[in-house]
Amino acid sequence: MNKIDLTKIKYYPDRFYICLDGFDTNNLTTFISDLNIGQQQAIFIHEYYHYLTNISTFPGVRQFHLNFCDRFKLITILAHKNNIDAFPINKNILENNKEEIEEWNLITSIINDDDIDYRLVEETQQSQNKKFSIKTIKEIEKPISTVVDGNKINGGRKFIQIEIDGLININSFYLTFGAIDEFLSSSIDEYLFENNLSEINYKTLSQRPFYPYQFFDCLLLHYDILRPSAFEKILIAYFALNSYNPALKLIEILEKLKHTDDYEEFQSKPEEYLLSNFKDTKQYTDVLDKTNDFANETFNQGRIHISQAIKYFYDKFYIAQQLKEKDFFYFIRPFFVPEVNTIKGKQKFLLSLSRIINLFSPPVILENNIFKSVDKLTTFGESTMLIIATYEIFESIKTEQIAKRPNYLKNKYSFPDNDPNCDVFEIFKPPPITSVFQLALNELSLYGIYLEELNRKTKK
Repeated sequence: MNKIDLTKIKYYPDRFYICLDGFDTNNLTTFISDLNIGQQQAIFIHEYYHYLTNISTFPGVRQFHLNFCDRFKLITILAHKNNIDAFPINKNILENNKEEIEEWNLITSIINDDDIDYRLVEETQQSQNKKFSIKTIKEIEKPISTVVDGNKINGGRKFIQIEIDGLININSFYLTFGAIDEFLSSSIDEYLFENNLSEINYKTLSQRPFYPYQFFDCLLLHYDILRPSAFEKILIAYFALNSYNPALKLIEILEKLKHTDDYEEFQSKPEEYLLSNFKDTKQYTDVLDKTNDFANETFNQGRIHISQAIKYFYDKFYIAQQLKEKDFFYFIRPFFVPEVNTIKGKQKFLLSLSRIINLFSPPVILENNIFKSVDKLTTFGESTMLIIATYEIFESIKTEQIAKRPNYLKNKYSFPDNDPNCDVFEIFKPPPITSVFQLALNELSLYGIYLEELNRKTKK
Protein backbone atom coordinates (compact mmCIF):
# COMPACT_ATOMS: atom_id res chain seq x y z
CA MET A 1 0.00 0.00 0.00
CA ASN A 2 1.47 3.35 -1.04
CA LYS A 3 1.93 5.88 1.74
CA ILE A 4 -0.19 8.97 1.20
CA ASP A 5 0.87 12.42 2.39
CA LEU A 6 -2.26 13.56 4.24
CA THR A 7 -1.00 17.16 4.33
CA LYS A 8 -1.62 17.37 0.58
CA ILE A 9 -5.22 16.16 0.83
CA LYS A 10 -7.77 18.95 1.28
CA TYR A 11 -11.24 20.08 0.28
CA TYR A 12 -11.51 23.80 -0.52
CA PRO A 13 -14.86 25.17 0.69
CA ASP A 14 -16.80 27.32 -1.78
CA ARG A 15 -14.25 26.56 -4.47
CA PHE A 16 -15.76 23.10 -4.77
CA TYR A 17 -12.63 21.08 -5.42
CA ILE A 18 -10.51 18.47 -3.64
CA CYS A 19 -6.74 18.17 -3.91
CA LEU A 20 -5.92 14.44 -4.14
CA ASP A 21 -2.26 14.28 -5.14
CA GLY A 22 -0.99 10.73 -5.47
CA PHE A 23 -4.45 9.18 -5.89
CA ASP A 24 -5.78 6.87 -8.57
CA THR A 25 -8.66 9.20 -9.38
CA ASN A 26 -10.01 6.91 -12.11
CA ASN A 27 -10.94 4.30 -9.51
CA LEU A 28 -12.14 6.45 -6.61
CA THR A 29 -15.75 5.33 -6.82
CA THR A 30 -15.23 1.67 -7.79
CA PHE A 31 -16.10 0.71 -4.19
CA ILE A 32 -19.76 1.16 -5.17
CA SER A 33 -19.56 -1.93 -7.39
CA ASP A 34 -16.66 -4.00 -6.01
CA LEU A 35 -17.58 -3.38 -2.32
CA ASN A 36 -13.97 -2.67 -1.40
CA ILE A 37 -13.17 0.61 0.35
CA GLY A 38 -9.42 0.95 0.11
CA GLN A 39 -7.15 3.54 1.65
CA GLN A 40 -7.74 6.12 -1.07
CA GLN A 41 -11.50 5.57 -1.15
CA ALA A 42 -11.75 6.04 2.63
CA ILE A 43 -9.86 9.34 2.45
CA PHE A 44 -12.01 10.40 -0.49
CA ILE A 45 -15.20 9.74 1.53
CA HIS A 46 -13.80 11.94 4.34
CA GLU A 47 -13.28 14.84 1.91
CA TYR A 48 -16.53 14.18 0.05
CA TYR A 49 -18.45 14.78 3.27
CA HIS A 50 -16.80 18.19 3.56
CA TYR A 51 -18.30 18.94 0.16
CA LEU A 52 -21.72 17.67 1.26
CA THR A 53 -21.55 19.91 4.35
CA ASN A 54 -20.68 22.82 2.07
CA ILE A 55 -23.72 22.38 -0.19
CA SER A 56 -26.33 20.93 2.18
CA THR A 57 -26.17 22.97 5.41
CA PHE A 58 -27.31 26.49 6.21
CA PRO A 59 -23.83 27.60 7.40
CA GLY A 60 -22.27 26.14 4.23
CA VAL A 61 -24.73 27.83 1.86
CA ARG A 62 -24.64 31.10 3.81
CA GLN A 63 -20.84 31.05 3.71
CA PHE A 64 -20.87 30.66 -0.07
CA HIS A 65 -23.42 33.43 -0.53
CA LEU A 66 -21.41 35.82 1.64
CA ASN A 67 -18.01 34.77 0.43
CA PHE A 68 -18.82 34.67 -3.27
CA CYS A 69 -22.11 36.33 -4.22
CA ASP A 70 -21.89 39.33 -1.89
CA ARG A 71 -18.21 39.98 -2.59
CA PHE A 72 -18.86 39.64 -6.34
CA LYS A 73 -21.53 42.36 -6.07
CA LEU A 74 -19.22 44.62 -4.08
CA ILE A 75 -16.43 44.41 -6.66
CA THR A 76 -18.75 45.25 -9.55
CA ILE A 77 -20.12 48.23 -7.59
CA LEU A 78 -16.60 49.46 -6.77
CA ALA A 79 -15.53 49.06 -10.41
CA HIS A 80 -18.58 50.98 -11.60
CA LYS A 81 -18.04 53.84 -9.14
CA ASN A 82 -14.30 54.42 -9.47
CA ASN A 83 -12.95 52.11 -12.18
CA ILE A 84 -9.35 51.07 -11.55
CA ASP A 85 -8.92 53.64 -8.74
CA ALA A 86 -11.18 51.51 -6.50
CA PHE A 87 -8.38 48.96 -6.13
CA PRO A 88 -6.54 47.59 -4.22
CA ILE A 89 -9.36 47.15 -1.73
CA ASN A 90 -7.12 47.22 1.36
CA LYS A 91 -5.94 50.74 0.46
CA ASN A 92 -9.29 52.12 -0.65
CA ILE A 93 -10.13 55.18 1.46
CA LEU A 94 -12.44 56.84 -1.08
CA GLU A 95 -15.40 58.42 0.68
CA ASN A 96 -17.94 57.15 -1.86
CA ASN A 97 -16.65 53.58 -1.37
CA LYS A 98 -16.82 53.62 2.42
CA GLU A 99 -20.00 51.55 2.69
CA GLU A 100 -18.72 48.85 0.30
CA ILE A 101 -15.35 48.60 2.04
CA GLU A 102 -17.00 48.24 5.45
CA GLU A 103 -19.24 45.50 4.10
CA TRP A 104 -16.24 43.74 2.52
CA ASN A 105 -14.41 43.81 5.86
CA LEU A 106 -17.50 42.54 7.71
CA ILE A 107 -17.82 39.60 5.30
CA THR A 108 -14.13 38.82 5.74
CA SER A 109 -14.57 38.84 9.51
CA ILE A 110 -17.59 36.50 9.39
CA ILE A 111 -15.83 34.04 7.10
CA ASN A 112 -12.72 34.05 9.30
CA ASP A 113 -14.89 33.45 12.37
CA ASP A 114 -16.38 30.37 10.67
CA ASP A 115 -13.02 28.85 9.78
CA ILE A 116 -10.72 26.58 11.76
CA ASP A 117 -8.42 28.59 14.03
CA TYR A 118 -5.12 27.77 12.33
CA ARG A 119 -3.15 29.83 14.84
CA LEU A 120 -4.45 27.44 17.49
CA VAL A 121 -3.52 24.43 15.34
CA GLU A 122 0.04 25.70 14.92
CA GLU A 123 0.49 26.69 18.56
CA THR A 124 -0.76 23.26 19.70
CA GLN A 125 1.57 21.42 17.32
CA GLN A 126 4.53 23.42 18.60
CA SER A 127 3.70 22.74 22.26
CA GLN A 128 5.50 20.01 24.21
CA ASN A 129 2.47 17.73 24.59
CA LYS A 130 0.87 18.74 21.26
CA LYS A 131 -2.48 19.07 23.00
CA PHE A 132 -4.35 21.20 25.52
CA SER A 133 -7.09 20.73 28.12
CA ILE A 134 -10.45 22.43 28.57
CA LYS A 135 -11.03 24.73 31.55
CA THR A 136 -14.42 26.30 30.87
CA ILE A 137 -16.94 26.60 28.04
CA LYS A 138 -19.30 29.56 27.78
CA GLU A 139 -21.52 31.40 25.34
CA ILE A 140 -20.59 34.98 24.44
CA GLU A 141 -21.84 37.58 21.98
CA LYS A 142 -19.60 39.68 19.75
CA PRO A 143 -20.98 43.01 18.50
CA ILE A 144 -21.31 43.44 14.73
CA SER A 145 -22.07 46.70 12.93
CA THR A 146 -22.50 47.52 9.27
CA VAL A 147 -23.69 50.42 7.12
CA VAL A 148 -26.70 49.95 4.83
CA ASP A 149 -27.86 52.87 2.67
CA GLY A 150 -25.93 55.26 4.86
CA ASN A 151 -27.47 53.95 8.10
CA LYS A 152 -25.38 52.16 10.71
CA ILE A 153 -26.95 48.92 11.92
CA ASN A 154 -25.72 47.33 15.15
CA GLY A 155 -26.14 43.69 16.03
CA GLY A 156 -24.35 40.74 17.53
CA ARG A 157 -23.21 37.21 16.80
CA LYS A 158 -23.13 34.43 19.39
CA PHE A 159 -20.07 32.23 19.87
CA ILE A 160 -18.89 29.40 22.07
CA GLN A 161 -15.68 30.44 23.81
CA ILE A 162 -13.47 27.66 25.19
CA GLU A 163 -10.89 28.56 27.84
CA ILE A 164 -7.92 26.18 27.88
CA ASP A 165 -4.76 25.14 29.69
CA GLY A 166 -1.57 23.78 28.18
CA LEU A 167 -0.49 26.44 25.68
CA ILE A 168 1.76 29.43 26.28
CA ASN A 169 0.28 32.10 24.01
CA ILE A 170 -3.37 31.05 23.67
CA ASN A 171 -5.74 30.90 26.62
CA SER A 172 -9.05 30.65 24.75
CA PHE A 173 -10.59 30.21 21.31
CA TYR A 174 -13.95 30.06 19.58
CA LEU A 175 -15.51 26.79 18.50
CA THR A 176 -16.25 27.17 14.79
CA PHE A 177 -18.26 25.75 11.92
CA GLY A 178 -15.02 24.64 10.23
CA ALA A 179 -13.90 22.67 13.28
CA ILE A 180 -17.26 20.91 13.69
CA ASP A 181 -17.20 20.05 9.98
CA GLU A 182 -13.90 18.29 10.70
CA PHE A 183 -15.47 16.54 13.70
CA LEU A 184 -17.99 14.92 11.33
CA SER A 185 -15.49 13.76 8.71
CA SER A 186 -13.09 12.45 11.36
CA SER A 187 -15.93 10.51 13.01
CA ILE A 188 -16.70 8.99 9.60
CA ASP A 189 -13.06 7.83 9.38
CA GLU A 190 -13.50 6.15 12.74
CA TYR A 191 -16.81 4.56 11.72
CA LEU A 192 -15.38 3.03 8.55
CA PHE A 193 -12.46 1.56 10.48
CA GLU A 194 -14.59 0.32 13.41
CA ASN A 195 -16.97 -1.52 11.09
CA ASN A 196 -14.36 -3.12 8.86
CA LEU A 197 -15.46 -1.00 5.91
CA SER A 198 -12.02 0.41 5.28
CA GLU A 199 -8.51 -0.97 5.23
CA ILE A 200 -7.06 2.37 6.25
CA ASN A 201 -5.25 2.30 9.56
CA TYR A 202 -7.18 4.62 11.85
CA LYS A 203 -4.05 5.07 14.00
CA THR A 204 -2.46 6.83 11.05
CA LEU A 205 -5.34 9.29 10.95
CA SER A 206 -5.15 9.77 14.72
CA GLN A 207 -1.65 11.18 14.25
CA ARG A 208 -3.15 14.27 12.66
CA PRO A 209 -3.10 17.50 14.74
CA PHE A 210 -4.96 17.36 18.05
CA TYR A 211 -7.08 20.32 17.00
CA PRO A 212 -9.47 19.90 15.33
CA TYR A 213 -9.12 16.19 14.48
CA GLN A 214 -8.93 14.72 17.99
CA PHE A 215 -10.54 17.53 19.94
CA PHE A 216 -14.08 16.18 19.53
CA ASP A 217 -13.27 13.31 21.92
CA CYS A 218 -11.86 15.81 24.42
CA LEU A 219 -15.04 17.88 24.18
CA LEU A 220 -17.29 14.85 24.70
CA LEU A 221 -15.23 13.78 27.71
CA HIS A 222 -15.61 17.27 29.20
CA TYR A 223 -19.36 16.62 29.32
CA ASP A 224 -18.88 13.15 30.85
CA ILE A 225 -19.92 11.41 27.63
CA LEU A 226 -17.67 8.36 27.88
CA ARG A 227 -16.71 6.11 24.97
CA PRO A 228 -19.43 7.17 22.50
CA SER A 229 -19.54 5.10 19.32
CA ALA A 230 -18.44 6.58 16.02
CA PHE A 231 -22.09 6.43 14.91
CA GLU A 232 -23.16 8.57 17.86
CA LYS A 233 -20.41 11.09 17.12
CA ILE A 234 -21.52 11.29 13.48
CA LEU A 235 -25.11 11.95 14.57
CA ILE A 236 -24.14 14.69 17.02
CA ALA A 237 -21.74 16.49 14.65
CA TYR A 238 -24.14 16.23 11.70
CA PHE A 239 -27.08 17.56 13.70
CA ALA A 240 -25.04 20.52 14.93
CA LEU A 241 -23.81 21.33 11.42
CA ASN A 242 -27.39 21.38 10.16
CA SER A 243 -28.40 24.20 12.47
CA TYR A 244 -28.11 27.98 12.24
CA ASN A 245 -25.27 28.16 14.73
CA PRO A 246 -23.39 24.82 14.83
CA ALA A 247 -21.22 25.69 17.83
CA LEU A 248 -24.15 26.72 20.01
CA LYS A 249 -26.19 23.73 18.88
CA LEU A 250 -23.35 21.29 19.60
CA ILE A 251 -22.89 22.56 23.14
CA GLU A 252 -26.66 22.59 23.71
CA ILE A 253 -26.77 18.90 22.75
CA LEU A 254 -23.77 17.96 24.89
CA GLU A 255 -25.14 19.83 27.91
CA LYS A 256 -28.26 17.66 27.75
CA LEU A 257 -26.51 14.38 26.93
CA LYS A 258 -24.33 14.61 30.03
CA HIS A 259 -27.39 13.47 31.97
CA THR A 260 -27.61 9.68 32.01
CA ASP A 261 -31.34 9.49 31.26
CA ASP A 262 -31.00 11.74 28.24
CA TYR A 263 -28.01 9.85 26.91
CA GLU A 264 -29.84 6.53 27.24
CA GLU A 265 -32.87 7.98 25.43
CA PHE A 266 -30.57 9.29 22.70
CA GLN A 267 -28.96 5.87 22.30
CA SER A 268 -32.28 4.04 22.07
CA LYS A 269 -34.03 6.48 19.69
CA PRO A 270 -31.39 8.88 18.32
CA GLU A 271 -33.43 10.39 15.48
CA GLU A 272 -36.54 11.04 17.54
CA TYR A 273 -34.52 12.36 20.46
CA LEU A 274 -32.53 14.89 18.42
CA LEU A 275 -35.46 16.06 16.31
CA SER A 276 -37.81 16.51 19.27
CA ASN A 277 -35.29 18.34 21.46
CA PHE A 278 -33.02 20.37 19.18
CA LYS A 279 -34.47 20.87 15.68
CA ASP A 280 -34.47 24.46 14.38
CA THR A 281 -38.02 25.39 13.43
CA LYS A 282 -37.34 27.70 10.48
CA GLN A 283 -35.89 26.69 7.12
CA TYR A 284 -33.12 28.56 5.34
CA THR A 285 -35.12 29.58 2.28
CA ASP A 286 -34.00 33.23 2.63
CA VAL A 287 -30.36 32.56 1.81
CA LEU A 288 -31.40 30.17 -0.98
CA ASP A 289 -33.70 32.81 -2.46
CA LYS A 290 -30.94 35.41 -2.29
CA THR A 291 -28.55 33.08 -4.11
CA ASN A 292 -31.14 32.43 -6.81
CA ASP A 293 -31.84 36.18 -7.06
CA PHE A 294 -28.13 36.79 -7.54
CA ALA A 295 -28.05 34.28 -10.40
CA ASN A 296 -31.05 35.95 -12.04
CA GLU A 297 -29.63 39.44 -11.51
CA THR A 298 -26.29 38.56 -13.11
CA PHE A 299 -28.10 36.95 -16.06
CA ASN A 300 -30.15 40.11 -16.63
CA GLN A 301 -26.91 42.11 -16.55
CA GLY A 302 -25.44 39.94 -19.31
CA ARG A 303 -23.07 38.07 -16.97
CA ILE A 304 -24.34 34.76 -18.30
CA HIS A 305 -21.32 32.64 -17.40
CA ILE A 306 -21.34 33.47 -13.71
CA SER A 307 -25.12 33.18 -13.71
CA GLN A 308 -24.84 29.66 -15.11
CA ALA A 309 -22.25 28.73 -12.47
CA ILE A 310 -24.38 30.01 -9.59
CA LYS A 311 -27.50 28.34 -10.99
CA TYR A 312 -25.68 25.00 -11.03
CA PHE A 313 -24.81 25.21 -7.36
CA TYR A 314 -28.12 26.79 -6.38
CA ASP A 315 -29.84 23.71 -7.81
CA LYS A 316 -27.65 21.51 -5.60
CA PHE A 317 -28.37 23.66 -2.54
CA TYR A 318 -32.10 23.52 -3.25
CA ILE A 319 -32.22 19.76 -3.86
CA ALA A 320 -30.27 19.17 -0.64
CA GLN A 321 -32.76 21.21 1.39
CA GLN A 322 -35.74 19.42 -0.18
CA LEU A 323 -34.23 16.03 0.67
CA LYS A 324 -33.64 17.06 4.28
CA GLU A 325 -37.21 18.29 4.63
CA LYS A 326 -38.36 14.75 3.86
CA ASP A 327 -35.55 13.03 5.75
CA PHE A 328 -33.45 15.30 7.96
CA PHE A 329 -30.72 12.64 8.25
CA TYR A 330 -30.62 11.89 4.50
CA PHE A 331 -26.92 12.68 4.08
CA ILE A 332 -25.81 10.34 6.86
CA ARG A 333 -28.47 7.69 6.23
CA PRO A 334 -25.81 5.13 5.12
CA PHE A 335 -24.45 5.07 8.68
CA PHE A 336 -27.81 3.90 10.04
CA VAL A 337 -27.49 0.54 8.25
CA PRO A 338 -27.67 -2.27 10.87
CA GLU A 339 -24.97 -4.95 11.08
CA VAL A 340 -22.86 -3.00 8.62
CA ASN A 341 -19.84 -5.22 9.29
CA THR A 342 -21.57 -8.16 7.56
CA ILE A 343 -21.53 -8.72 3.78
CA LYS A 344 -25.21 -7.82 3.47
CA GLY A 345 -24.83 -4.80 5.73
CA LYS A 346 -21.81 -3.63 3.74
CA GLN A 347 -23.80 -3.91 0.52
CA LYS A 348 -26.65 -1.88 2.02
CA PHE A 349 -24.22 0.75 3.28
CA LEU A 350 -22.56 1.16 -0.12
CA LEU A 351 -25.91 1.18 -1.94
CA SER A 352 -27.13 3.97 0.35
CA LEU A 353 -23.90 5.94 -0.13
CA SER A 354 -24.03 5.46 -3.90
CA ARG A 355 -27.50 7.06 -4.01
CA ILE A 356 -26.03 10.22 -2.51
CA ILE A 357 -23.06 10.21 -4.89
CA ASN A 358 -25.37 9.70 -7.87
CA LEU A 359 -27.37 12.79 -6.87
CA PHE A 360 -24.39 14.91 -5.82
CA SER A 361 -21.43 14.28 -8.09
CA PRO A 362 -18.06 14.50 -6.34
CA PRO A 363 -16.41 17.91 -6.53
CA VAL A 364 -13.75 18.69 -9.09
CA ILE A 365 -10.52 16.88 -8.27
CA LEU A 366 -7.06 18.43 -8.47
CA GLU A 367 -4.47 15.71 -9.05
CA ASN A 368 -0.84 16.52 -9.82
CA ASN A 369 -1.67 20.08 -10.97
CA ILE A 370 -4.51 18.96 -13.25
CA PHE A 371 -8.23 19.51 -12.67
CA LYS A 372 -10.52 16.55 -13.32
CA SER A 373 -14.30 16.50 -13.27
CA VAL A 374 -16.11 13.26 -12.43
CA ASP A 375 -19.39 14.69 -13.79
CA LYS A 376 -18.72 15.31 -17.49
CA LEU A 377 -22.35 15.57 -18.63
CA THR A 378 -23.13 18.94 -17.01
CA THR A 379 -21.53 22.39 -16.68
CA PHE A 380 -20.09 21.43 -13.27
CA GLY A 381 -16.45 21.50 -14.36
CA GLU A 382 -16.68 24.77 -16.27
CA SER A 383 -18.72 26.41 -13.52
CA THR A 384 -16.22 25.39 -10.85
CA MET A 385 -13.26 26.67 -12.88
CA LEU A 386 -14.93 30.07 -13.24
CA ILE A 387 -15.63 30.21 -9.51
CA ILE A 388 -12.04 29.27 -8.63
CA ALA A 389 -10.68 31.94 -11.00
CA THR A 390 -13.04 34.53 -9.50
CA TYR A 391 -11.80 33.72 -6.01
CA GLU A 392 -8.22 34.23 -7.21
CA ILE A 393 -9.24 37.69 -8.40
CA PHE A 394 -10.94 38.46 -5.06
CA GLU A 395 -7.72 37.67 -3.22
CA SER A 396 -5.49 39.51 -5.68
CA ILE A 397 -7.30 42.84 -5.82
CA LYS A 398 -7.25 43.10 -2.04
CA THR A 399 -3.58 44.08 -2.38
CA GLU A 400 -3.08 44.69 -6.12
CA GLN A 401 -4.62 47.21 -8.47
CA ILE A 402 -4.41 44.81 -11.42
CA ALA A 403 -5.45 41.23 -10.64
CA LYS A 404 -2.65 38.68 -10.91
CA ARG A 405 -2.48 34.94 -10.34
CA PRO A 406 -0.20 34.41 -7.31
CA ASN A 407 2.89 32.27 -7.95
CA TYR A 408 1.97 29.64 -5.38
CA LEU A 409 -1.28 28.96 -7.26
CA LYS A 410 0.44 29.02 -10.65
CA ASN A 411 2.70 26.28 -9.30
CA LYS A 412 -0.25 24.41 -7.82
CA TYR A 413 -2.40 24.27 -10.95
CA SER A 414 -3.10 25.79 -14.35
CA PHE A 415 -6.61 26.17 -15.66
CA PRO A 416 -7.78 23.76 -18.38
CA ASP A 417 -7.18 26.40 -21.09
CA ASN A 418 -3.45 26.22 -20.19
CA ASP A 419 -2.84 29.93 -20.74
CA PRO A 420 0.25 30.87 -18.68
CA ASN A 421 -0.12 34.55 -19.66
CA CYS A 422 -3.80 34.83 -18.74
CA ASP A 423 -3.02 37.45 -16.07
CA VAL A 424 -0.56 39.60 -18.07
CA PHE A 425 -2.86 42.53 -18.73
CA GLU A 426 -0.28 44.21 -21.00
CA ILE A 427 -1.16 41.65 -23.70
CA PHE A 428 -4.93 41.62 -23.15
CA LYS A 429 -6.93 41.81 -26.37
CA PRO A 430 -10.57 42.70 -27.11
CA PRO A 431 -13.11 39.85 -26.92
CA PRO A 432 -13.77 37.04 -27.71
CA ILE A 433 -12.18 35.75 -24.50
CA THR A 434 -11.01 32.15 -24.16
CA SER A 435 -9.05 32.23 -20.89
CA VAL A 436 -10.97 31.24 -17.73
CA PHE A 437 -9.14 33.87 -15.68
CA GLN A 438 -9.91 36.63 -18.19
CA LEU A 439 -13.51 35.49 -18.49
CA ALA A 440 -13.84 35.84 -14.72
CA LEU A 441 -12.37 39.36 -14.97
CA ASN A 442 -14.93 40.19 -17.64
CA GLU A 443 -17.84 38.91 -15.53
CA LEU A 444 -16.62 41.20 -12.72
CA SER A 445 -16.51 44.23 -15.08
CA LEU A 446 -12.73 44.41 -14.69
CA TYR A 447 -11.57 43.22 -18.12
CA GLY A 448 -12.85 46.30 -19.93
CA ILE A 449 -11.33 48.56 -17.26
CA TYR A 450 -7.96 46.87 -17.74
CA LEU A 451 -8.19 47.34 -21.52
CA GLU A 452 -8.88 51.04 -20.93
CA GLU A 453 -5.85 51.24 -18.62
CA LEU A 454 -3.75 49.47 -21.26
CA ASN A 455 -4.87 51.95 -23.93
CA ARG A 456 -4.12 54.86 -21.63
CA LYS A 457 -0.61 53.59 -20.96
CA THR A 458 -0.02 52.92 -24.67
CA LYS A 459 -0.91 56.51 -25.59
CA LYS A 460 1.57 58.01 -23.12
